[in-house]
Amino acid sequence: MEPTPAPTPPPARAPRLPPPVFSWAYLGVCVLVFLPHADLPGPSDRLLLIGPPVAAGEWWRVLTSAVEHINAFHILFNGLSIWSFGPVLERQIGSWRMLAVSLVTAVTSAAGALGFFWFAKSAGASGVICGWLGLALLVFGGRARKVLAQWAILIVLISLIPHVSWAAHLGGFIGGVVLGLVLRAGARLRPTAPFWLFDRLVVPALVLAAAVVWLVVRLHAGLGGGTLSA
Repeated sequence: MEPTPAPTPPPARAPRLPPPVFSWAYLGVCVLVFLPHADLPGPSDRLLLIGPPVAAGEWWRVLTSAVEHINAFHILFNGLSIWSFGPVLERQIGSWRMLAVSLVTAVTSAAGALGFFWFAKSAGASGVICGWLGLALLVFGGRARKVLAQWAILIVLISLIPHVSWAAHLGGFIGGVVLGLVLRAGARLRPTAPFWLFDRLVVPALVLAAAVVWLVVRLHAGLGGGTLSA
């Protein structure tokens, strides 16, 4: 009598990826902020980034402008970018780091917009999205980096459209690249704990970005423009 073969164990399940809590929350806030003026020609000025009100003490505009949007097409384009790109990066670096990156790049994006378009009205999430892109280009490799490079080219082309704040895009992208360099340096120095340097320097990076905005506000001589979207 032949022995009964042992049952084949079921295939191991792939570990469940953590939910992209920050990306979903960020998208939700953008939608909630947009809905009250969805049927109007545009948003009120109270959340937009404008140089003179910031200089008068309305510093919250540096961050609120990153959740406000000008019209339906604006939030649709940025919302799809947050929905598709945000979770990919967030699952790579974690939710709280995604929050930290978004704060830093929102501030550097505002610095760019204020530096080049002092009197213009600026709003939108794409400065933050460009920051995500700058970080991701240094974190991801292989085919993913090629796709991200195509995204970068698309954003450059979009930035050339009139009334789009290329300076906000550039500011956010530079902030993301700097954080990406910090992350890569930490991974190179300590491969078993790749985020150790990032975790130590992200708060100083936020303070430095805020200092740059403060300096721009205090020293700016004034550059004009119309209503811009980021």
